[in-house]
Amino acid sequence: MQYTKYFSFMIKENGQPNIDNYQFRRMMNIIYLEGVINGLNKVKRANKDTDHFYKYDIIIHKEEIKLTEQTGNLKPALLFKEMLRDID
Repeated sequence: MQYTKYFSFMIKENGQPNIDNYQFRRMMNIIYLEGVINGLNKVKRANKDTDHFYKYDIIIHKEEIKLTEQTGNLKPALLFKEMLRDID
């Protein structure tokens, strides 16, 4: 949850960022996707000694692809700066 932690830290330190609606929705989607991936990984670990352990891999991978589409695989600091720059 690297993006979520970074966004949280920046907001705690600097207050609410001045970003447009698109970037705000993007930030919320990233936070949501990281939460989904984290939850799926917890369920997967809870099933580590069962036949269901690997069935979550495809779902997790699909969510990771969505996250990559939102972040462009940028490091959290670079992504946050990009979001701030895109103010109209």
